[in-house]
Amino acid sequence: MRREQTHYSKAWYNALSPYYDVLVDPVQGRLRGRGIEYLGVSPDDRVLDIGCGTGRGVATLQNAVGSDGQVIGIDIAEQMCQLARDQLDDEDPSVVVCGNALSLPFDTDSFDVVLASFTLELFADDHRTTVLEEIHRVLRPGGRICVISPTTAASDTISLLYTRLNDVFPTLVDSRPLDVSTVLTNAGFGVVQTHIEWVLVVPVELVVAHCGLRG
Repeated sequence: MRREQTHYSKAWYNALSPYYDVLVDPVQGRLRGRGIEYLGVSPDDRVLDIGCGTGRGVATLQNAVGSDGQVIGIDIAEQMCQLARDQLDDEDPSVVVCGNALSLPFDTDSFDVVLASFTLELFADDHRTTVLEEIHRVLRPGGRICVISPTTAASDTISLLYTRLNDVFPTLVDSRPLDVSTVLTNAGFGVVQTHIEWVLVVPVELVVAHCGLRG
């Protein structure tokens, strides 16, 4: 996502934030819940939810890790972050961080688990590479990641149509499908599980992978 695209996307999601849970989450929430199940979060895990939106994934993850673990959500849209803080009703302001995944404000090896649900596909190819490098950095070796994204793995025709709609209507169709497994493998992650579900006519891929050793 180039600089102007980042600004555009940030403005769009700020505007969408009051309606997000009604319009979008009924679809994405089901798949996000499935991805969290696949991750097999443990009670003492430290978890990062990238593109946390209004915080529903953070809440689910908090229930999974309990009081012994920690969950942090990050989103670029300030209004999304404020809604997440309000809904989570957490006294710790660091639970939801307003920031950019291109430069994650966390130390190396900070997390055991990363969730990126309907987020990675929003970035242009060069910036997606940077985001994955940042995820690799903040995940401990052997840590787990789940990426949920529209995929090119199930239908070339749908993928081409989806990409064309993104060209013509970049606000309404604000992403491009990915070959998620290949993208993660090329970034140094080891894919361990894949699953494809269809949302209307759009195939969505859930991929769980392990973080390899840094070179």
